[in-house]
Amino acid sequence: MPIDVRAAVGVAVPEQEFGWAEEDVLRYRRAVGQGARQRGMLPTFAMTAPAAFGVASPDFYQPEPPEIRFPGIRLNLATLLHLEQELVVPAPLPRTGCARCTGEVVGIEERGDAAVLVQRTTLRGDDGAALVSGISRIHARGEGGAGGGSRGTAIAPTPDRRPDAEIRTPTSPSQAVWYQACVRGASLHDNIHTDEIFARAAGFPGPILQGVCTYGMVCAALVDAVAESDAGRVRRYTARFRGIAFPGESLHTRIWDEGDRYIFLTTVPERADKPVLSGEFGIR
Repeated sequence: MPIDVRAAVGVAVPEQEFGWAEEDVLRYRRAVGQGARQRGMLPTFAMTAPAAFGVASPDFYQPEPPEIRFPGIRLNLATLLHLEQELVVPAPLPRTGCARCTGEVVGIEERGDAAVLVQRTTLRGDDGAALVSGISRIHARGEGGAGGGSRGTAIAPTPDRRPDAEIRTPTSPSQAVWYQACVRGASLHDNIHTDEIFARAAGFPGPILQGVCTYGMVCAALVDAVAESDAGRVRRYTARFRGIAFPGESLHTRIWDEGDRYIFLTTVPERADKPVLSGEFGIR
């Protein structure tokens, strides 16, 4: 059924606690291929926080369809696709810490017969200051027609010139398994990322890499290419998910220096440079 825009906009996501220690950081570094020479915390680590995806967070799934049930929102998991993700980082993330994750639905956008849930999530430290804030856009197939607003953001197009830098990032056949271990309560079964039978039943030739894993791996590649391997310099990172990658494939990221920001495009060379991610990257 279509999303009830008036009821859905403003829905608050239950606050969740998020603490991390040195072992969590080391596990995440491995999961996204963060090299030993790279310093600081990738802000994409915040995507492992409870409720990082707002109402679409696994923390709030119901056992039977519709799995997502909030005021004005009743959605089946099979209709959802992570469309875009933006992270804004006021200051470098601490290596260990404790925070609270809060979120709300801030808009519903029309996309043909689909609706796009626009969700804001903020990770705040003990002093109340924002550590990372994020905007997620979740595409819900077949949920349009309720009169949501028009699209609110635009990703810059790829410049029509040779890239200023390129970087190739290998992934391991075990990459998705490593990333799954970073998510609280995540199982290796009954999902398209680490369960081959489940992935084949969903129409894939095998398990696919988590979109947020690709997002983190590309962030690490950009940090090496334009931020002197200092993850603490990341100020803003916005990306659109354009396709899937399979564990064991490589990620080829082309980077254009636009003065105030970098524009990037990531493709999979093993499949005729099929695009998987594109967006903008800002550093301090």
